[in-house]
Amino acid sequence: MADDPDVPPIRPDGLQLDEHRAYQERLWTVERWAWAGFVAITIAAALGATGSGGPLARSRDGLEGGTVEHPRVTRWQTADEMSVELAPGGGERTLFLGPAFPRAFAIEEVQPQPAAVEVGPDGEALHFRTSGGGPARIVLSLRARHPGLARYAARIDDGAARTLSTLILP
Repeated sequence: MADDPDVPPIRPDGLQLDEHRAYQERLWTVERWAWAGFVAITIAAALGATGSGGPLARSRDGLEGGTVEHPRVTRWQTADEMSVELAPGGGERTLFLGPAFPRAFAIEEVQPQPAAVEVGPDGEALHFRTSGGGPARIVLSLRARHPGLARYAARIDDGAARTLSTLILP
């Protein structure tokens, strides 16, 4: 039996195993790196890097005349929201969204309903009538049209336009 080439030799610890220790240690190292990668992906998802909640999923940007909270990361064909808080002031207020916005998002609902909507080559203008009280809030229910990085301009009234961006994941 000692001359049989298929029988592994007896090791100093008494076990009769034929193993490749260096290969096994490399495999264990790769497994540990994979575990670390899975943990990192899970933490990123919990923080909102894949959309649908978490501090990384939304962005709040200040504009002249108010603030816009919009999705920083969203999913394709999934409902999401953009909210605009207008600074205090009465009269007619306008939310302008650049021409790239309707190519990236479908607006399913606007609350409150705008008094008028203008659509042109420079984008969409949503006009709202506000009372002279405190700040007014507008909520747009959105649905992304296609995956990719969407960059679009937004402004309130005659203020400076600001470029916003949203990563749309498949």
